[in-house]
Amino acid sequence: MNFKQLEYFAAVAEAKSISGAARELHVAQPPVSRQLALLEDELGVTLFLRTNKGVELTEAGQCLYQHSRQMFQSLRTMADSVRDVDAGVRGQLKLGIIYSDVQIATSLMQEYHERYPQVELYVRMGSPGDLLDDLSRGELHVLFLRSQSERSYGLRERVLGEDPLELVMRAETDPAPGQAAVPIRALRDVPMCLLRSDDLWGYSRDLTDECRRAGFTPNVACHCYDTPMEMQMVQAGFGVGFLPKSIVEAHPGSPVYTKPVLEFAAKSYPILVWEDDPYQSGCVKRFLELAAERT
Repeated sequence: MNFKQLEYFAAVAEAKSISGAARELHVAQPPVSRQLALLEDELGVTLFLRTNKGVELTEAGQCLYQHSRQMFQSLRTMADSVRDVDAGVRGQLKLGIIYSDVQIATSLMQEYHERYPQVELYVRMGSPGDLLDDLSRGELHVLFLRSQSERSYGLRERVLGEDPLELVMRAETDPAPGQAAVPIRALRDVPMCLLRSDDLWGYSRDLTDECRRAGFTPNVACHCYDTPMEMQMVQAGFGVGFLPKSIVEAHPGSPVYTKPVLEFAAKSYPILVWEDDPYQSGCVKRFLELAAERT
């Protein structure tokens, strides 16, 4: 039993005539009769009763017709799904996000989901190194990372905007109460919670270098392994941090707030990173196109 036999069978069942089915199929009548005979021989059943008015389905024929209709519908659905995946309307989009990009990433994902609600989103938060490894293995499609320059990873990248680096603090740890910005010298002896010295972004290194240029070594009370830990330590009142401003915006209601350093205008760049793959799936292409529209 093959697809052509079932196609001919369904056409005859619907036309109730072999000649009528042949006209619908744009083929000669003998091939249709031949395929029906082969189908009945293979199944060992009679599918049609021949009458003066044409043909009628037997009970076995009715059963095969119902299954055939379901099969043809499944094939149409399959074809539509394949086209939708190629167009980016369906499929899976696997994203990797670092903690400091949550606010930016969720905004972009929300708009994407509104446009393509049938695309499944898989989201993983992790360290930059782990996410880059997953990208290289094909386990993730697109990463939200950070850069302090406009190119840094050797992959395809898109800068999503600028994010100023600012001091993060509570009211109790504010080194310049009542001032909109903190003079660099006001940080002398102020306990600080900074990312470890080998941090990929270089936030802490840049700030400590600036402090040394101002004539003092910063008082680092806590070297934090990652950004979430630095935020936790700042919220607990251990000291002042130095992070992208948007991180605090992702914590509404938190007692933590930011202020710029008066003499030090540092910036960080949220970026998308992806592999240069000409066979990238449609849903990934649509996501990258949306990101391009917003930048």
